Amino acid sequence: MKRGSSGRIMRVGLVLFGIHSLLASRQCKDAARRLFGARYRNGLYRFVYNLQSAIMYGWAMIWFLRLPDQPLYHVKAPWSWLLRLGQVASLWMLWHSVRVTGFARFLGLSQVAALKQGTTPPPEPEAQGPPLERDGQLRIVGPFRYTRHPDNLPIIGVLWLFPNMTVNWLTLAILGSIYAIVGSLHEEQRLRQAYGQQYADYQQAVPFMLPQLKPAAPPPSSARPQGAG
Repeated sequence: MKRGSSGRIMRVGLVLFGIHSLLASRQCKDAARRLFGARYRNGLYRFVYNLQSAIMYGWAMIWFLRLPDQPLYHVKAPWSWLLRLGQVASLWMLWHSVRVTGFARFLGLSQVAALKQGTTPPPEPEAQGPPLERDGQLRIVGPFRYTRHPDNLPIIGVLWLFPNMTVNWLTLAILGSIYAIVGSLHEEQRLRQAYGQQYADYQQAVPFMLPQLKPAAPPPSSARPQGAG
Protein backbone atom coordinates (compact mmCIF):
# COMPACT_ATOMS: atom_id res chain seq x y z
CA MET A 1 0.00 0.00 0.00
CA LYS A 2 1.30 3.41 -0.86
CA ARG A 3 2.14 5.53 2.09
CA GLY A 4 -0.36 8.24 2.96
CA SER A 5 -3.69 6.57 2.02
CA SER A 6 -5.03 6.73 5.57
CA GLY A 7 -4.07 10.37 5.89
CA ARG A 8 -5.77 11.22 2.59
CA ILE A 9 -8.92 9.42 3.68
CA MET A 10 -8.94 11.33 6.97
CA ARG A 11 -8.46 14.69 5.26
CA VAL A 12 -11.11 14.11 2.60
CA GLY A 13 -13.50 12.67 5.17
CA LEU A 14 -13.12 15.64 7.50
CA VAL A 15 -13.81 18.05 4.63
CA LEU A 16 -16.92 16.14 3.53
CA PHE A 17 -18.21 15.76 7.08
CA GLY A 18 -17.58 19.46 7.67
CA ILE A 19 -19.63 20.41 4.60
CA HIS A 20 -22.38 17.99 5.63
CA SER A 21 -22.55 19.48 9.14
CA LEU A 22 -22.42 23.06 7.90
CA LEU A 23 -25.34 22.57 5.52
CA ALA A 24 -27.32 20.89 8.32
CA SER A 25 -26.77 23.82 10.70
CA ARG A 26 -29.47 26.27 11.67
CA GLN A 27 -27.27 29.16 10.49
CA CYS A 28 -27.15 27.78 6.94
CA LYS A 29 -30.89 27.08 6.92
CA ASP A 30 -31.62 30.59 8.17
CA ALA A 31 -29.39 32.01 5.42
CA ALA A 32 -31.37 30.04 2.83
CA ARG A 33 -34.60 31.42 4.26
CA ARG A 34 -33.34 34.99 3.97
CA LEU A 35 -32.16 34.45 0.41
CA PHE A 36 -35.10 32.50 -1.03
CA GLY A 37 -37.95 33.04 1.43
CA ALA A 38 -39.59 30.62 3.83
CA ARG A 39 -41.70 28.89 1.17
CA TYR A 40 -38.83 27.80 -1.06
CA ARG A 41 -36.48 27.18 1.84
CA ASN A 42 -38.98 24.80 3.49
CA GLY A 43 -40.00 23.20 0.21
CA LEU A 44 -36.61 22.54 -1.33
CA TYR A 45 -33.90 22.57 1.35
CA ARG A 46 -34.24 18.98 2.55
CA PHE A 47 -34.48 17.57 -0.98
CA VAL A 48 -31.48 19.56 -2.25
CA TYR A 49 -29.52 18.69 0.90
CA ASN A 50 -30.09 14.97 0.32
CA LEU A 51 -29.31 15.27 -3.39
CA GLN A 52 -25.97 16.98 -2.83
CA SER A 53 -25.13 14.48 -0.08
CA ALA A 54 -25.78 11.56 -2.42
CA ILE A 55 -23.61 13.10 -5.14
CA MET A 56 -20.84 14.09 -2.75
CA TYR A 57 -20.62 10.77 -0.93
CA GLY A 58 -21.08 8.81 -4.15
CA TRP A 59 -18.05 10.56 -5.63
CA ALA A 60 -16.10 10.03 -2.39
CA MET A 61 -16.85 6.28 -2.39
CA ILE A 62 -15.67 5.89 -5.99
CA TRP A 63 -12.48 7.75 -5.06
CA PHE A 64 -12.08 5.65 -1.90
CA LEU A 65 -12.44 2.31 -3.67
CA ARG A 66 -9.70 3.26 -6.16
CA LEU A 67 -7.11 3.90 -3.45
CA PRO A 68 -4.34 1.35 -2.92
CA ASP A 69 -5.11 -0.77 0.13
CA GLN A 70 -3.70 -3.49 2.35
CA PRO A 71 -5.53 -6.34 4.12
CA LEU A 72 -5.58 -6.53 7.91
CA TYR A 73 -7.58 -9.66 8.66
CA HIS A 74 -10.11 -12.04 7.16
CA VAL A 75 -12.86 -13.72 9.20
CA LYS A 76 -13.89 -17.06 7.73
CA ALA A 77 -17.25 -18.81 7.79
CA PRO A 78 -19.22 -19.50 9.89
CA TRP A 79 -18.06 -16.53 12.00
CA SER A 80 -18.22 -14.23 8.98
CA TRP A 81 -21.93 -15.02 8.74
CA LEU A 82 -22.44 -13.50 12.18
CA LEU A 83 -20.71 -10.30 11.06
CA ARG A 84 -22.85 -10.12 7.94
CA LEU A 85 -25.94 -10.73 10.06
CA GLY A 86 -24.89 -7.77 12.22
CA GLN A 87 -24.61 -5.59 9.13
CA VAL A 88 -28.07 -6.69 7.98
CA ALA A 89 -29.47 -5.90 11.44
CA SER A 90 -27.83 -2.46 11.30
CA LEU A 91 -29.40 -1.73 7.91
CA TRP A 92 -32.76 -2.97 9.18
CA MET A 93 -32.54 -0.54 12.09
CA LEU A 94 -31.76 2.30 9.69
CA TRP A 95 -34.65 1.36 7.41
CA HIS A 96 -37.04 1.07 10.34
CA SER A 97 -36.01 4.41 11.85
CA VAL A 98 -36.59 6.15 8.50
CA ARG A 99 -39.93 4.35 8.23
CA VAL A 100 -40.97 5.80 11.59
CA THR A 101 -39.98 9.34 10.62
CA GLY A 102 -41.49 8.89 7.15
CA PHE A 103 -39.64 8.14 3.92
CA ALA A 104 -41.17 11.01 1.96
CA ARG A 105 -40.41 13.53 4.68
CA PHE A 106 -36.90 12.15 5.24
CA LEU A 107 -36.10 12.45 1.53
CA GLY A 108 -37.73 15.87 1.25
CA LEU A 109 -40.37 14.67 -1.20
CA SER A 110 -43.36 15.63 0.92
CA GLN A 111 -42.02 19.18 1.19
CA VAL A 112 -41.51 19.37 -2.58
CA ALA A 113 -45.04 18.05 -3.15
CA ALA A 114 -46.49 20.73 -0.85
CA LEU A 115 -44.52 23.39 -2.70
CA LYS A 116 -45.88 22.18 -6.06
CA GLN A 117 -49.41 22.39 -4.63
CA GLY A 118 -48.87 26.08 -3.97
CA THR A 119 -48.72 25.89 -0.17
CA THR A 120 -45.94 26.81 2.24
CA PRO A 121 -44.50 23.53 3.57
CA PRO A 122 -43.66 23.38 7.28
CA PRO A 123 -39.94 23.25 8.09
CA GLU A 124 -38.39 19.84 8.62
CA PRO A 125 -37.79 18.64 12.20
CA GLU A 126 -34.91 20.28 14.05
CA ALA A 127 -32.83 17.09 13.81
CA GLN A 128 -33.25 13.41 13.01
CA GLY A 129 -34.77 12.41 16.31
CA PRO A 130 -38.20 10.95 17.08
CA PRO A 131 -40.93 12.57 14.96
CA LEU A 132 -43.67 14.68 16.48
CA GLU A 133 -47.29 13.68 16.78
CA ARG A 134 -49.96 16.16 15.72
CA ASP A 135 -50.42 17.10 19.36
CA GLY A 136 -46.72 18.04 19.61
CA GLN A 137 -45.66 14.97 21.59
CA LEU A 138 -42.58 12.95 20.61
CA ARG A 139 -43.48 9.73 18.83
CA ILE A 140 -41.39 7.14 20.69
CA VAL A 141 -41.96 3.98 18.66
CA GLY A 142 -39.91 1.35 16.83
CA PRO A 143 -36.12 1.57 17.24
CA PHE A 144 -36.45 4.93 19.01
CA ARG A 145 -37.57 2.93 22.06
CA TYR A 146 -34.17 1.19 22.22
CA THR A 147 -31.67 3.90 21.26
CA ARG A 148 -31.94 7.65 20.75
CA HIS A 149 -30.01 7.53 17.48
CA PRO A 150 -31.13 4.53 15.39
CA ASP A 151 -30.24 6.47 12.25
CA ASN A 152 -26.57 6.99 13.22
CA LEU A 153 -25.82 3.77 15.09
CA PRO A 154 -26.15 1.61 11.92
CA ILE A 155 -23.23 3.51 10.36
CA ILE A 156 -20.96 2.15 13.09
CA GLY A 157 -22.35 -1.36 12.80
CA VAL A 158 -21.94 -1.60 9.02
CA LEU A 159 -18.41 -0.16 8.97
CA TRP A 160 -16.96 -2.31 11.75
CA LEU A 161 -18.53 -5.66 10.81
CA PHE A 162 -16.84 -6.32 7.47
CA PRO A 163 -15.33 -9.85 7.52
CA ASN A 164 -12.52 -8.63 5.25
CA MET A 165 -10.96 -5.66 7.03
CA THR A 166 -8.33 -3.53 5.32
CA VAL A 167 -6.30 -0.50 6.36
CA ASN A 168 -8.53 1.84 4.35
CA TRP A 169 -11.76 0.36 5.69
CA LEU A 170 -10.43 0.56 9.25
CA THR A 171 -9.59 4.23 8.71
CA LEU A 172 -13.08 4.83 7.34
CA ALA A 173 -14.65 2.93 10.24
CA ILE A 174 -12.80 5.05 12.81
CA LEU A 175 -13.63 8.30 11.02
CA GLY A 176 -17.26 7.33 10.41
CA SER A 177 -17.76 6.25 14.02
CA ILE A 178 -16.35 9.51 15.36
CA TYR A 179 -18.60 11.50 13.05
CA ALA A 180 -21.67 9.43 13.97
CA ILE A 181 -21.07 10.02 17.68
CA VAL A 182 -20.17 13.71 17.38
CA GLY A 183 -23.11 14.26 15.00
CA SER A 184 -25.45 12.58 17.46
CA LEU A 185 -24.20 14.80 20.28
CA HIS A 186 -24.83 17.85 18.10
CA GLU A 187 -28.34 16.60 17.33
CA GLU A 188 -28.96 16.14 21.05
CA GLN A 189 -28.27 19.82 21.68
CA ARG A 190 -30.67 20.95 18.96
CA LEU A 191 -33.38 18.53 20.03
CA ARG A 192 -33.09 19.56 23.66
CA GLN A 193 -33.40 23.22 22.67
CA ALA A 194 -36.38 22.49 20.42
CA TYR A 195 -38.35 20.15 22.70
CA GLY A 196 -37.15 21.06 26.20
CA GLN A 197 -38.26 18.88 29.10
CA GLN A 198 -40.01 16.45 26.81
CA TYR A 199 -36.70 15.50 25.20
CA ALA A 200 -34.93 15.53 28.58
CA ASP A 201 -37.41 12.89 29.77
CA TYR A 202 -36.69 10.87 26.64
CA GLN A 203 -32.97 11.06 27.38
CA GLN A 204 -33.62 9.59 30.81
CA ALA A 205 -35.69 6.72 29.40
CA VAL A 206 -33.58 5.66 26.38
CA PRO A 207 -29.78 5.29 26.10
CA PHE A 208 -27.73 7.56 23.87
CA MET A 209 -26.31 5.02 21.41
CA LEU A 210 -25.89 1.46 22.69
CA PRO A 211 -29.38 -0.13 22.51
CA GLN A 212 -31.08 -1.29 25.67
CA LEU A 213 -32.62 -4.76 25.83
CA LYS A 214 -35.94 -3.64 27.29
CA PRO A 215 -37.72 -1.04 25.15
CA ALA A 216 -38.96 2.16 26.72
CA ALA A 217 -42.72 2.38 27.07
CA PRO A 218 -44.12 4.73 24.39
CA PRO A 219 -46.32 7.66 25.42
CA PRO A 220 -50.07 7.00 25.11
CA SER A 221 -50.26 9.11 21.95
CA SER A 222 -47.60 6.88 20.32
CA ALA A 223 -49.21 3.57 21.15
CA ARG A 224 -50.90 3.04 17.81
CA PRO A 225 -49.94 1.38 14.51
CA GLN A 226 -46.97 2.97 12.79
CA GLY A 227 -47.25 4.67 9.46
CA ALA A 228 -44.77 5.79 6.86
CA GLY A 229 -45.62 9.45 7.21
